[in-house]
Formats: sequence, structure tokens, C-alpha cells
Amino acid sequence: MIMRLSHSIGPILILIALSALGNALTHPPQAAGPALVLQTSAQQYVTLLPKVPSGSPSPWLIYPTGSTIWVAGIATGNPPTSQIREFFIDGTSKGVISLPNVIVSSILADPVNPSTKVWFTENSTLAFYDTSTDQTSETKAITFPDQSLQYLANDTQGRIWMSMVGSSGASSIAMYDPLSHLNQTYPVRTSGAIVQGITVSPSGKTIWFAEAGSKKIGRLVPEVSPVPDEFSPPSYVNLAAPIQVAVDSSGNVWFTDHGSNQFGVLNPLTNVWKVFPIGYCPDNCINGLPNAIFIDAKNMVWFSEHIAGRIARYDPLTGVLTEYWVPGSSIPLMWWAMPGPNNLVWFVAWALGQIGYVNASVPVPISLGSVLPDVVIQRGGSRPVSVIVNSADQGKFSLNSSAVTQDAPGYYPPQIYSSSQSDIVPASVPYSTSITIFAAWNATLGQRYVALTAFNSQVSLDVFVRVNVVDSSVSYVTVGFASMIVLGSLAIFVRRPRKRKSNSVGRMRK
Repeated sequence: MIMRLSHSIGPILILIALSALGNALTHPPQAAGPALVLQTSAQQYVTLLPKVPSGSPSPWLIYPTGSTIWVAGIATGNPPTSQIREFFIDGTSKGVISLPNVIVSSILADPVNPSTKVWFTENSTLAFYDTSTDQTSETKAITFPDQSLQYLANDTQGRIWMSMVGSSGASSIAMYDPLSHLNQTYPVRTSGAIVQGITVSPSGKTIWFAEAGSKKIGRLVPEVSPVPDEFSPPSYVNLAAPIQVAVDSSGNVWFTDHGSNQFGVLNPLTNVWKVFPIGYCPDNCINGLPNAIFIDAKNMVWFSEHIAGRIARYDPLTGVLTEYWVPGSSIPLMWWAMPGPNNLVWFVAWALGQIGYVNASVPVPISLGSVLPDVVIQRGGSRPVSVIVNSADQGKFSLNSSAVTQDAPGYYPPQIYSSSQSDIVPASVPYSTSITIFAAWNATLGQRYVALTAFNSQVSLDVFVRVNVVDSSVSYVTVGFASMIVLGSLAIFVRRPRKRKSNSVGRMRK
């Protein structure tokens, strides 16, 4: 039974996510309209396109190109059904192929003809569909017997790389060349690794992948060795299930930790790991489940927050995390998000039956600063942290904090928590205040990052304070120099934070 679970971990993750919250849907998908529907509220960051036609599988994966947005939808049932759908910038869409008894776990626009040809996983088979031909069904390129294909990526030579989990529980990385039809498989040395997300470095020479089962990050350099390397996190980095990876221009490997509220980065040259929590959720969603992660042309880190219902952007230079809320009457289930042309970041909202995009060009005029980026707190003690907020329109916002999952375990009192302030209308600009961070008597010793969050119902803004919890016998000291973290001018539409339905968040924990 364990081996069977490992073999189909990708589809199982998807089915659990869909079935657990499927009953939360209050409105069935409606027919798509003929044109793009813009938001009618004050929301200006997020635009949702019309819903898919009634009865169609709801969007789950997305891959934007210059003229086409490829979408894979999933409908739960026995058996489940997948559909490849083609969306256009004007908001129209059409289904191009239906796949009964298939859970498409990954899609990839063709490296040569991205707007007309899309690759996808079909259980143990790598397949594609080409809209420029008269074909009426998918073309099966290659099948890997007894393997479950997980995720896809392409390199600079147009080759397709796949992560796979076998029926025996062993994981491997496979390469397929569409031009020569040659393929090669590279076994992953760790048993039970359960490889998931895969990406190719900007140079095209290194393949990186996430090992959700062994909680490692893997690296394959085909020209050097056929055996992948593996990087294990240090003991102070507590991961649940690293699931997706992306590499920036400096070679840093960013990852999301599904089953927690964390994202992080590995410097493979120094083997230094850092893990950050996502921002505070008004409904206290402990497990926001960060998932898909990509680096855009400006070296910004984008990722989806599956249960938190946000699209996040992290700026490695300023340390700013900006999170855009997707509006909806229920948890939208943000499984996938990906940057596309024109500074638009596309996403799926499975529970809403819609796709949409974040316009990253829209400014948000608010800045947030902390004068103590590094603090030491004794067990059972607390420490005030000064916060300075600049709001160009003096709109209403709230303040709170978010700790990494290990400091806020589900069903147990949090080990790290803070005071909060709600519905602040600043009497002056800048607005100066403080948040008190508390460490419980049983708090884990050592350093971790805590997010200080200013938020409303459209956007959250976060800076990170490094908190070092020490034993109560150690006197208070401050680590590092007091400094101001300025988050750049960002805009915020002010409205009371909405409360989300989160009664099933606990069940989503992996």
C-alpha cells in the first residue's frame, strides 16, 4: 500500500486537494462570455476571466504564452477527467481535448511552437497536442512503463525533462528529445524520494528537482555525472514536503514547502538554507500551502498560495513579500500560477472555475519598515518590534504577524505569536507603532524568520524579522545592527479584510 501511494503521489495530492474542498463550491461554473470581464469593484490588481462552460473540468494548471494561455482542467469523479483548454487574451476559450481517466499533473508549452503546441502528462505517458494540425486527439510521444509522470520542464536545447515516481517507490529523472526521439533516465539515489517539481537552470546545463518524500533538493548535471546530487536541509530548517523549485539568475534555488506555510531558498555554493513564512492570513490559515514557483525576467520570485488564496511576489533585493488576494466567495484553490508576457502573472482558481492574472505593473503606495530586523527573545518572554507604515492615501489597514509552521503547529498553541492591530486609519504619515512578539515557554530554541504583515482584503505586505529564541537563563541581547527596512512604495486599496472559509485547512495538511 505504501508503494502504491508513492507511485501515484502527484494524482493523490491533486485529488485530496480537490475532494477536500469540493463541497465548498457554492456556484457551479457558468458558460464563458465572449469577452474579457474586468473587475467591477475597487480591486485593481487581480482580473478574473469568465468561468469555464458548465460541466467542463475546472482549471488546475496554467501556462501563458504570447497569444495563448494553455490550461489543464480537472473534474473529480470516478473516474476523474482532465481537459486541455486554450484561453485567449480577450477572455474566450475553447476545449481542445478531453482525457477520461487521466489526471494531468503538468503541462508545458512547446519550446519551439509555444502558441500552437502543448505537452502534458498522461499517467505514464508524455503526450502533446498541436492545434496547427488537423489532429483530433493527443499524440503519445513516449511511455514509461510502471512510472507515474509528475512534472515537466524544458532546457535550452528544446529537450523535455520529467520527474517520475515508479510503482516500486523509486524516483527518477527522464529526458526526451522531440527532434531525435532519444530518451535517457537518471535514477535518484534516495529511496522514497518522491520527486515532484523540476526546473532547468538559466544556463540550461543543470536540472533541479524537489524531493517531497525525503525533504531534499536534487541536482542533476548530465554532462558531469548520470547520478544526481542531493542537498539535505540543516536541522534548524523544518520542511514538510518541498514540492516545486525555481532557479534565479545567481544560481539560488527557490522552493515551496507544500504541507506548511513556508517558502525558502538554497544557495548550492555555500549550502546555506533560509526558510520564510508567508504573510499573516486574517482567518489564521496555518497551512497556506505554497505551491507553484517561478522566477520572472526581473528576478522576482512568484508563487501560488494554494489554501491562503493569494499570489505572492518576493523581491530578494529588498526582502519584501507582496501577496495579492484573489476575490471570491470561497477558498479559490490556487494550485498553479506562472508569470507571462506584459508583466502579467497568470493563475488558476479551481474552486471558482476561473483563471485570471495579477497585473504586476500596478503600483501599491504603501511602505512598511521595521527598526529591529534581528531580535533575541527568551523563552516565556516577549520583545516589541517597531513598525513604520507609510500610506499614500492614508487608507485603512491592519497589522499582524506570521511564524513558520513549526512555530504555529495545527491544533496546538503557537510557540511564536504577536500582538495585532486592526482597521488602522493613520493619523499621520508616517505612522509609527510596534508589534510585540512573544515566545512561549516551549518555543524551539534557535533562529527563524517571522513575517510582519500589513494587510487589507486586496493585498498584504510583509517584511521579515529574524527572531532568535534563547533559554531563559540567557540575558536579552540584540543580534546585528538596528536598521530600517524600507519596502519601496506600494499601493493598497483599503477595505475591511474579508473572512475566508477555512474549516478544512487542517485536513489539507500533508
